[in-house]
Amino acid sequence: MAIKDVVTKVWIEEGCIVCDACETTAPDVFDVTEDSCLIRPDAMNSAFTKARTDSIHDAAEECPVDVIKFDTVSEEVPDEVAAPVAAVPAAPVGAGKDESKPAAAAKSPDSVAKAAPVAHAAASMAGAPDPSISALLRAATTRGGNAGIERRGDDLSSMEGDTKNLAPEARQERVFDAARKAKKDADSSRRSFSGGLALTVGWGSFGIGTAVSAGPAFVRFLMPNVLEEPDPRVRVGKIQKYLEMETGGVNEDYKPQGIWMIREEERIAALNIICTHLGCIPNWLPNDRKFKCPCHGSGYRPDGVNFEGPTPRPLERFRVMVVDGLVIVDKSKKFQAELGQWDMPGSFLAV
Repeated sequence: MAIKDVVTKVWIEEGCIVCDACETTAPDVFDVTEDSCLIRPDAMNSAFTKARTDSIHDAAEECPVDVIKFDTVSEEVPDEVAAPVAAVPAAPVGAGKDESKPAAAAKSPDSVAKAAPVAHAAASMAGAPDPSISALLRAATTRGGNAGIERRGDDLSSMEGDTKNLAPEARQERVFDAARKAKKDADSSRRSFSGGLALTVGWGSFGIGTAVSAGPAFVRFLMPNVLEEPDPRVRVGKIQKYLEMETGGVNEDYKPQGIWMIREEERIAALNIICTHLGCIPNWLPNDRKFKCPCHGSGYRPDGVNFEGPTPRPLERFRVMVVDGLVIVDKSKKFQAELGQWDMPGSFLAV
């Protein structure tokens, strides 16, 4: 068993230029969106990140703005897993090779593949063309798989030749410029696609909306005109409740439905709460034993007869009946005192 630093937590600091390099290197850890780079939910688990330590290291090294950060802990791992890490110090040493060691050391194909980034770094330090710059340019400027990489191959090769002889700072700045230009081109393509999609969706929505709105209207045009009104009959409770009221009493339980139930000496009646002056709604004042309209001062006695203010006539009464012990008020039929209708059947319940 060997000791290896494994990644337990990975995050992205501010300053990401959304170049796709990290997602290309470690797609199961990083998720590049339209305007940012996110850590995938599975990569929030330390067991998940430990198994991907090498790819997270590679993604951090290839990040052009150095915003990928991670925490590590030392753990015992099998020798074959730690082999690429052990090979790191030996990679940049001289250009020759030690003839005293076998050419095929006990390295598996997997360990050779994992050591590829180290070999790239060694080649760069030895003065050879820098493959990491080439890989970074491809990752930063390409999204869409091998076809996209091949499509941009000519432009990248010319830039690689230009950057080979530059100072490290100038080469890094050239990489940043290429990444920013690639992001700008990608954003332009996305906006064009989004604009066309929005236009298509807009016209489609307009057509659907027109069909949805016009369809019911056309059907309604073919149907006969029928007025639907609420049931004018209101159940106001059991008859026993009103039999127990005192003479001159007023029940306001059904005022929201426009009804006052009153008790006279030998009758129970239902008053309309609308003032007969200009249509306001009076208030029942129990201490004064009267209905008082707040609009113009009209006053009515408990039985609904007017006695003060500008109102010209008493309150109207509704038809009232008893069905299966329940009192029902029918608001579709009204009785007026000035027309002598308060003594008509239906205008009251005899006690």
